[in-house]
Amino acid sequence: MLRPETTRRESTEERITRFARDAGIPLLRIGLGVVYLWFGVLKLFPGGSPAQDLVERTVSALTFGIIHGDLARLSAAITEIGIALVLLSFRAPRLCAVLLIGHVVLVSTPLVLFPGEMWAGPLQASFEAQYILKNLVTVAAAVVIASSHSKVR
Repeated sequence: MLRPETTRRESTEERITRFARDAGIPLLRIGLGVVYLWFGVLKLFPGGSPAQDLVERTVSALTFGIIHGDLARLSAAITEIGIALVLLSFRAPRLCAVLLIGHVVLVSTPLVLFPGEMWAGPLQASFEAQYILKNLVTVAAAVVIASSHSKVR
């Protein structure tokens, strides 16, 4: 026969598991949505984002100089705000995942475009490169979001 504290612990574990299953994807979408919204809004204002220079140079390089300066910054801002709105809408999980992965690919390009600034040596990432590399977590989040089949779990 099980002791009472064993039964209580299992019941607590089951409740925690159920909460994680039910709330995990919505919390993931809210968390990512808030971050994307925050970072996107910062880019709406000149000097508002510490990544402004890198964003402007990257967008300019990727568009062969067609989009640069304020337009590059505003394009990035609108893109990030759009992704945030899709995340926070709790709709279109697969579209959301495609947008997230596409964004991560684009924002990772400075690792290749500006290697002298991103790497001090093998595996010695600059602060900016570390900021970019943390987006690997976003890719994992996108895969989890894509796996969700309902609007809200």
